[in-house]
Amino acid sequence: MPKPAPFNVVPDDPTGKSWALPESAIARLGRGYQDPTGPREIALSPDETCFAVGTRIGLWWYDVASMTPIALWETERGLISIVEISPDGTLIAFCNWDGIIKVRDIQSGECISQINQHAKGHLTFSPDSCWICIVNVDNNIEVLDVQSGECIAQMEQETNDVQAYQISKLRFSPDGQHVASTISDQTYLWDPLTGSITAKFSGRNFAFSPDSRFLASQNPYKIPDSKPVRGTSDVSVWDIGIGERIAYFKDHQHLVNSIRFSPCNEYMVTCDRYGSLNIWNLTKGCLAKSFTDYEKSRVIPYYLSDGTLLATVFKREIIEVWNIEQREKLQSYELPVESIGYKWFSKCPKLAIAHTLSNRQAISKKTLTFSTLTEPICFPRPVKFTNGEELAIRGHTRYIALWDIKSNQTQTISYPSEFNEGIKSFTFLPAGDILVVDWNHNHNVYRVIKISKSDAIPIAEFTPPIQLGNDTFTFSDESIAFSGKGGIIYFWDLKHSEIPRQFIGHTDHVWSLAFSPDGKSLVSGSGDKTVRIWNCETGEEVTTLPLEKPITTRALAFSPCGSMIAGGMFGKIYLWCAEKITITRVIPQPEGSHKLYTLGFSLCGRYLASGTWWQEGMEKMAVRLWDVSTGENIHTFWGHTTDNEFLEFSPDGTILVSGSFDGTVLLWDLKPFIDR
Repeated sequence: MPKPAPFNVVPDDPTGKSWALPESAIARLGRGYQDPTGPREIALSPDETCFAVGTRIGLWWYDVASMTPIALWETERGLISIVEISPDGTLIAFCNWDGIIKVRDIQSGECISQINQHAKGHLTFSPDSCWICIVNVDNNIEVLDVQSGECIAQMEQETNDVQAYQISKLRFSPDGQHVASTISDQTYLWDPLTGSITAKFSGRNFAFSPDSRFLASQNPYKIPDSKPVRGTSDVSVWDIGIGERIAYFKDHQHLVNSIRFSPCNEYMVTCDRYGSLNIWNLTKGCLAKSFTDYEKSRVIPYYLSDGTLLATVFKREIIEVWNIEQREKLQSYELPVESIGYKWFSKCPKLAIAHTLSNRQAISKKTLTFSTLTEPICFPRPVKFTNGEELAIRGHTRYIALWDIKSNQTQTISYPSEFNEGIKSFTFLPAGDILVVDWNHNHNVYRVIKISKSDAIPIAEFTPPIQLGNDTFTFSDESIAFSGKGGIIYFWDLKHSEIPRQFIGHTDHVWSLAFSPDGKSLVSGSGDKTVRIWNCETGEEVTTLPLEKPITTRALAFSPCGSMIAGGMFGKIYLWCAEKITITRVIPQPEGSHKLYTLGFSLCGRYLASGTWWQEGMEKMAVRLWDVSTGENIHTFWGHTTDNEFLEFSPDGTILVSGSFDGTVLLWDLKPFIDR
């Protein structure tokens, strides 16, 4: 396979951390978030020497053997949701959030075609690499010409009811004569030239045999009255040519999640969700071997071209590669669940096998670690300076990343949690402890944990009467204010009470909250189009801030001295005098930056930063620096590909930190634009 065009490579930076940095950006933490909804953002090359990862900041290429980056594409827009490499290894196709499919030549990077068509979760190449098949936004399957982008055929649905079902799998047969798709609990075969249905089989989670003669499909079955509720699976093997079932296997006690045929077509391996693995003799129609060594682990088997059966085995923070029939562990990777490496292997289990085989000479039973693989996944809301040279950033769920911006090194602080959603927000206390709020989605329980150097202690928990939805948090020392759907604000003074008090007045979703510097007042912005100030000691509403007209305020911030309040809403920034409760300035926002989501004051109070949400037609989001006294837009930084979620000034005021929904944190150099 040709090597990918080395776009944006910085020769003296093998890590990729400085690649494609925006103008005025000093550094970046995070490689861009991957969406959690499926494995389609990662594609392994046919020769298994490199792989592509679609993220919200662009398309990364990595070398399999070293797990180091070799190129970064599509940084102009990013937001890559689906990635597929052609079977001949010459082309890559990908789709972004804007509904644009691009096909590029891998060696040159040249765009072969651009198709303005949403691919709804699925995109796959034909075996000859001439076509791609997608599910469009109307839930219809289309075959498109790679070179022209023209529609070759649209698959005919049996009834309109079929469109209501989610298409869960889409593949060409190895000979290219069929397109197979799973719709509900049926697997359909289509003629890719005409779009007509050629066959229909019961079952889902299908697999083709290498010679395209057979199709195997899983048929789930729930055991009635079982406690806990369990499911079994039977697996049917169909002869495509005659449309008949030639084998039927039903030994699995749990749902089957993997089906693979051997290269010789004589065997088939199936594995269920609890790690039981069966090898079936298709010629004799019987069970050949069964392995239960991996119970309660996720096991994904693969046949090599010589018939060797390997598998990737997932355990808590450990991923192993096994030779199944020899019962030999080839490699073990110790990776935090919230690392990008664990995410990669989870979404593309064959990648772990490819990496193990690429390092065959060095294979040992030692656990391997790679700096790239262990990098944390960033979900930067919030981002806080712990001192002038270290930033604390929320990881995806169960850890906080500490980034030393001087050395550009990271470490993580994790804590034990049975809560399935993990961290909602956090703050650092004056004594150095960390206050974390985490959340259990199933029971709607918020819990506060105090993390010290030696321990992590739950100190309070609370269950709101309703799920708050897109909730908002703010901290003041050991007080927490949070709210969301319903309009009730919960004020949690942990020094004096384990139960939050309720501030009642808003009648709609509370989108923004901010404490005054002394912690005695709280300001809130709501979907009821009011901005209110609350007395934290009494819980009473003090006043409503004036507005030119009612509008939802999405961002709020107090100035460091407490004399001014800034509010961000559609098209405007309001500045209020906190003492007189009057409007001191209204700053209109430029075209394309109307959706304000986050605000932050510098510690000197002279500067205000604002960050925007994505709007249709925007390629990069604006982070604007304002002079508070004049309302002048001193400078605009363009870098994040989607919503800015958090802004923070360094203590000396020379760096602005922006955290984004794209899964990165950027450091912006303010020295050229401010008076020091």
